[in-house]
Amino acid sequence: MNPLVSVIVPNFNHANFLERRLESIFNQSYSNIEVILLDDCSVDNSREILSEYAKNPKVSHCVFNEINSGNTFIQWHKGIQLAKGDFIWIAESDDSCKHNLIEELIKPLIEDEKIVLSYAQSNKINELDEITGSWLDYTLNLDNSAFDRKFVMEGTVFVEKFLIHKNVIPNASAVIFRYQKNISEYITVDKELRYCGDWIFYFKLLLNNKVAFTPEKLNNFRYHCQSVIAKALKADDKMRLLNLDIVMRSNMKEFLQLNKSSNYWNIIAVNAKIVKEIKYNKALLFFENKEYGNWFKYLIMIPKTFIMKNKYVRRLKKRLFLYLNLKNKE
Repeated sequence: MNPLVSVIVPNFNHANFLERRLESIFNQSYSNIEVILLDDCSVDNSREILSEYAKNPKVSHCVFNEINSGNTFIQWHKGIQLAKGDFIWIAESDDSCKHNLIEELIKPLIEDEKIVLSYAQSNKINELDEITGSWLDYTLNLDNSAFDRKFVMEGTVFVEKFLIHKNVIPNASAVIFRYQKNISEYITVDKELRYCGDWIFYFKLLLNNKVAFTPEKLNNFRYHCQSVIAKALKADDKMRLLNLDIVMRSNMKEFLQLNKSSNYWNIIAVNAKIVKEIKYNKALLFFENKEYGNWFKYLIMIPKTFIMKNKYVRRLKKRLFLYLNLKNKE
């Protein structure tokens, strides 16, 4: 069996990394691919590079936007609409990979039709192409051994154990997923959610399906000091990110309610707990910014979370406990 894999390359101003990216695609050991090149109105020399590579017979489409969409997930949607493959690989334009990424990731998808997504561990690489570590440490706080080995897991379990907590699939370039007729509906093109559209997509795709993972570092995920999220964190714009997290979780909850899984209530409970923690962190930011009205408003929404997390309340409880013990001994 040799199914067609559609490789979608959404690019914006990544001319410095494009040739390395494209060479890592065209040199894959798995050869039955079509390549879809998409450029979102880049202002560097991306157009020249893409136009040259578009001459490769593996390239089925090369599309240049006249106006920047401002949202990579609009490009995802466009690419999927053009794709003819049984499986799809969204190869981000600044990343790279080993020559056998497709060959390895497609195996479980072929062996089990219930598996809709197969992904690999990623190296971290900087703008100088230096490997600075892996993304394994990103998942250690959830499970210190699960991502050390291959696994196939029910999507509902994967969501409850991992994906509801954080996006444990941190890079689209490490993923190959199965094409489905309604798959475009899972892509969120809302600009408000453009920083977490991949997380929402994986959540919707995997619920009531299966996922496969390999710990082999087949993918090189590039991080940028000047990325949008990095700039937001440096600018201390944490409140915006917390609000975004709440909106995203509301989106997930709505999808859950329409597509109830066997562990629906477990996932709902975990999500509700996380939302309370986000609100607690918002309260702390309000306090730091001396917005005491908003601080108090949030605290009365989550009194139990405040009591459990606030170190001063914990100290008071500890002292009270010691005092009562001493009194009892007297």
